[in-house]
Amino acid sequence: MAQYHSWDSQNAWLRQIHSHNYLHVNPKTAAGAGVADGAWCWVESPWGRVRCRARWSEAVEPGTVWTWNAIGKGDGAWQLAPGADEARKGFLLNHLITDEIPFVRADGTLDPSRRMSNSDPVTGQAGWYDVRVRIRPVASDEADGATYPQVAAVPKPPGVRGTKGART
Repeated sequence: MAQYHSWDSQNAWLRQIHSHNYLHVNPKTAAGAGVADGAWCWVESPWGRVRCRARWSEAVEPGTVWTWNAIGKGDGAWQLAPGADEARKGFLLNHLITDEIPFVRADGTLDPSRRMSNSDPVTGQAGWYDVRVRIRPVASDEADGATYPQVAAVPKPPGVRGTKGART
């Protein structure tokens, strides 16, 4: 498995090898949730849900999930062809996290009048690493071969024509 980061999104060769991401799940965790290897699953948090494909991996600690979080894109973004795998099968975890979390007082109680940023205090990066999720299989009537949510197609920027992105 290659490391895929948002910087690599511009690497055409790597994008051909990894045209979409999977949710990597420990086999014991996946089996316990009824999610088969390669199957579509729902990933749900208190703030949202994502439909994606699961891939079993012993490299993932039981009770956790992992994915590349920079590969899902909207149709037309980066001048992708309509229906490209990155738009139809790629996904982001952003839909599962919240920008703010409740403020916890020193005594451990919640202060409902205050909120704090859900980000790493050192880097400011969004707090993907600490969100609790639940996984479950996608029912047959919920499956359409694409991730959820799907976003509206991104229009071509001014001055761009064709599929190769040639400037006019």
